[in-house]
Amino acid sequence: MLPRARPEAGSTGDCARRSPRADRRNRARGGGRVILFLATFAGRSGAVKGWVRQIRKRFTSLCRQRSVPWSWSNGPVRRYRSSEAVPDRAARATIHDVARLAEVSTATVSRVLSGGKPVSPEVADRVRVAAQDVGYRPNPAAQTLLRGSSRTVGVVVPDLGNPYFAEILKGVAAEATATDHHTLVAGTEEDPEQEYRSAIELARWVDGLLLCAPRMSTPRLREVAEAARRLVLINRVLRHHAVGSVVVDYHLGVRALCEHLAALGHKRIAYLQGPTAAWSDQQRQRGFRSPEASGLTIFRVPCGSTLVDGQDAVDEALTYKPTAMICFNDHVAVGVLSRLRELGLSVPGDISVAGIDNAPMSAHTDPGLTTYAVSTVELGRQAWERFTPRVSTATTHVQGELVIRASTARPPHRPRR
Repeated sequence: MLPRARPEAGSTGDCARRSPRADRRNRARGGGRVILFLATFAGRSGAVKGWVRQIRKRFTSLCRQRSVPWSWSNGPVRRYRSSEAVPDRAARATIHDVARLAEVSTATVSRVLSGGKPVSPEVADRVRVAAQDVGYRPNPAAQTLLRGSSRTVGVVVPDLGNPYFAEILKGVAAEATATDHHTLVAGTEEDPEQEYRSAIELARWVDGLLLCAPRMSTPRLREVAEAARRLVLINRVLRHHAVGSVVVDYHLGVRALCEHLAALGHKRIAYLQGPTAAWSDQQRQRGFRSPEASGLTIFRVPCGSTLVDGQDAVDEALTYKPTAMICFNDHVAVGVLSRLRELGLSVPGDISVAGIDNAPMSAHTDPGLTTYAVSTVELGRQAWERFTPRVSTATTHVQGELVIRASTARPPHRPRR
């Protein structure tokens, strides 16, 4: 007797794992050989002819049922007929499955799930329950085409790490959720070119576009206005019939800070400027031309909008020997406080520091930061209302209030060396 040959590498041997389809095929072939044997034997023994006919019928019936789905597992094998739900259908459920289960047409399912023409509450509930049972999720692209609306608004911000914009997003998101909308957010790292590209791309997919303190040029902003279905700006104004704006009157904030510092006796003030492309920085600097600032000497120091920018600008600002600093925002002011502490200077004993925006951290710095408070959540809410068709596209002005804390006091009697 010859030894059994070992299966070659890569071939299917006895120990190789076979698929359920291969097992089913082999069983079918084995059944065929049994019937051939019995049929041969039946020619010699007429007593088993009837039995063979029954086996042949049974085998034929099994072959016809091979298209019925089977469940293969380590446990007992169960066959699911077409009238039963097949497990794990959620990933491939279709609108036809929902219609069949809810006993309605696919058009009715589409109307219910897309919020189109109204149907009876009973039918709508039945469709929603059926969709949940089969795990059906409508295709967003198809729904957008059907409704002509994506129920999504794009939001572009220059710096996602800035708490000021995070608070605005909080207000926008709350209003969006209340009206069954979604938001897509893009950060641009203070890059006007990246901001333009992000805005143009988002405008293709969303119902409206919200730009927070956009840094791009006016011609580029007009291009975005033409590409977007609806455009709303925060802290930027564009003369366009379809563009709404919500702006903070920052020049009033700077006037209030100047009046406060002048009342304390300050004469020399360093202003740490914001980004050169920031429209709101231009509005801040308008405040230094007000009567409240007429008796003050203002030194403008290039800075930026981040905490690190504030740290880096302190040394240059100190060369002007100011008795107080007004920072572009509270984020910058926190960096200024950190750098002054490193230099061994006391706030407000040696120098006073003030910010703008009243960021959440402002009340928790050491010392607490004097600032011009603006409700950024309200700013986001007002901007969202600009997307409502009945609301005018005229510019909405938001005013804040002066919040005096421990970071400002009378200037020192002796000037610093």
